[in-house]
This record gives sequence, C-alpha cells and structure tokens, in this order.
Amino acid sequence: LQTQTQTELLNTDPLFFLSTLTAAERPVLRSSTADYSILERIGEGGFGKVLKCQNLKNNKTVAVKIIKDANGQCLF
Repeated sequence: LQTQTQTELLNTDPLFFLSTLTAAERPVLRSSTADYSILERIGEGGFGKVLKCQNLKNNKTVAVKIIKDANGQCLF
C-alpha cells in the first residue's frame, strides 16, 4: 500500500481493505488545501467514487467525491 501512487490507490477496486487498517495505516489523499485520511468508500457510479474521509487539519469527517477523467481513471 505504501508504494502505490495516489492515482493507483483511487483506481483500486474495491477499496475493501480500508476497514482492516489502523488509523496510522490508512491512505491519505493530499490536496493544496488539506490532507484527508480515507476511512471507507461510500459509493461509486459512472462519474467516480465518493469516499468518507477525515480532514487531518481539523479532524472533521467529510465526503470527498473523486471524479473520473476521460479515460475512466479516478483523479483527486
């Protein structure tokens, strides 16, 4: 898991392994405004995935929508 890029992680299907990880082991989505620890996958559809995440700056639980690009790859 540690060697996967963020894009590879987002395109792993399903993200079934998340519930087996400790908080320290959970993958982190990094953005210019905040970093998010992925807690679980909420859902998936034709346009992308929705993930339940924890904002690592303020510890708030949020939903993060990951949109697929023209090639069907999920990007954050």
